[in-house]
Amino acid sequence: QLLMAEMQASNEFREFNRWLHSLIGLQGVESWAEAKFGEELGYYTTIYIRNLTAATILYYILGFSWTLLVNHSEEILGMQVFKGGEVKKAGWVKDQIILAQMSLFLYAGLPVLDEFLIESGYTKAYMNISDIGGFVPYVFMTIFYFLLVEVGIYWVHRTLHTNDFLYLYVHKLHHKYNTPDTLSPWASIAFNPIDGILQACPYTIVMIFWPIHYITHFAMLFCTAIWATNIHDCLVGDTEPIMGSKYHTVHHTHYKCNYGQYLVLCDWFWGTLKPPKIKNINNATKSD
Repeated sequence: QLLMAEMQASNEFREFNRWLHSLIGLQGVESWAEAKFGEELGYYTTIYIRNLTAATILYYILGFSWTLLVNHSEEILGMQVFKGGEVKKAGWVKDQIILAQMSLFLYAGLPVLDEFLIESGYTKAYMNISDIGGFVPYVFMTIFYFLLVEVGIYWVHRTLHTNDFLYLYVHKLHHKYNTPDTLSPWASIAFNPIDGILQACPYTIVMIFWPIHYITHFAMLFCTAIWATNIHDCLVGDTEPIMGSKYHTVHHTHYKCNYGQYLVLCDWFWGTLKPPKIKNINNATKSD
C-alpha cells in the first residue's frame, strides 16, 4: 500500500492533474478537499468536482447551441429535420434536461475511476507519444483502440436491447424518447446513469489491455458528449460510413437496429443496420 501511494504521489499523470488544477483555478478546491478528506481521497474528490462542473457546462452549451443549429439547419447545413421533429412535444425537453442533470452526478465518477486505474498502473495508458515509439505507432494504436471501443459499445448497446431485464430496468428509460417530436439534442445523455456508464465503460476496459495516450483517452470521452448530442438531433444527412443522426433516429423508432456509436461498420457486419427508407426519409415512424 505504501509503494502504491508513493507511485501515485509521484507519477506524471498526477503531476499533470495538479498542473491542470492550478491552471483553471482549482487550487482552493484541492486544498479544501485534501484538508477535509485527506490527500488521496481529496485529490480524487477534486477531480470529481472538476469533471462534474465541466460536464454540466458542456451539456448546456451543447444543448443550447445544437438546438439553435437544428432550428436553422436548412440554411446552415442544407439538412432537414425528420418529419414530425420540427416542433417538440411540450415538456419533453424539460424531462430530458432533468434526467440528464441527475445522471451527471454518477457519470462524472467514471473518469475518476479511469484516473485511479491509470495512476495505479492497472492500464496501458501512457503520457508521452515517445513512450509508444513515436507518432506512427501512436496513430496505429489509437485507431485500433477506437475500433475496439466501437465493437465494445456496439455489443453493450445491443445487449441492453436484447436482454429483457436490462432493457426493462436500465435502457428503456432512454427509449421513451421514441418519436422525432420527443427527440432533441437535450436527450444526448438523458439515460438511467447505469445505462450511460455501461455504454461508456468500453473506453475504460479496452485501455486495461491496449495502449492509449492519456490525454487522447480523455479527449475521446469528451467527444462522446458532442457526438451524443449530434445523433439525437433528428437531422437527415448522408454521413456513411459514419453512424449519423438519421440512423440513430431510426434506432429510437425501431429499437433493434443501428446500435453503433460512430460507425455503421458493426451493424453492417452483424446484420443490424437499418437505413431509413428513401420514401420515408422525412417520416421516420414505426410504420416504416
